[in-house]
Amino acid sequence: MKTTILIITLFCSICILNSYSQPEKGTYMLGGGASTSIDFYNGYNSFNISLYPDIGYFFSDNFAMGASLPLNVNIHEGYRNFGYGITPFFRYYFGPASDIMYFVTGAVGIRGLTSKYNDSSSSSSGVTGSAGAGGTYFLNRSIGLEVILGYTYSKWNESDASSDIDLSIGFQIYFGR
Repeated sequence: MKTTILIITLFCSICILNSYSQPEKGTYMLGGGASTSIDFYNGYNSFNISLYPDIGYFFSDNFAMGASLPLNVNIHEGYRNFGYGITPFFRYYFGPASDIMYFVTGAVGIRGLTSKYNDSSSSSSGVTGSAGAGGTYFLNRSIGLEVILGYTYSKWNESDASSDIDLSIGFQIYFGR
């Protein structure tokens, strides 16, 4: 109970105390997203669930760079895998400052994958890259809800490449120095 009250108090404090404009130089963003995707891998389709916690910094107005920690789980007919990694990203917002702003984003990083198929297990690593476009709806000057439509390409050490078309829904908390 005390932990829940502490988390709610911290969250509300961040929302109330920060009066910085969303994509301005010197602003940090902390948040993440979740996505589902159709994966075209080795000639069959599967369904994925992914989480993308991230943190970024605005080096200039409307331009942020940061890192995401992608986590992915896939379960399909005797096959299970868990993916993880780190992907540095950039994001550029455009249009007039308002309640809704649009952006383009891209990332390149490294990934790891632990798989289990029936009774055998394996691990692999690889590289990944993504590009997308989206929009953020600002609930206030510190919190934004976002939607991103993007494309992700991954190449693993000992297997074929995979491609995903993703629809991500997430949020960001913007706070200043």
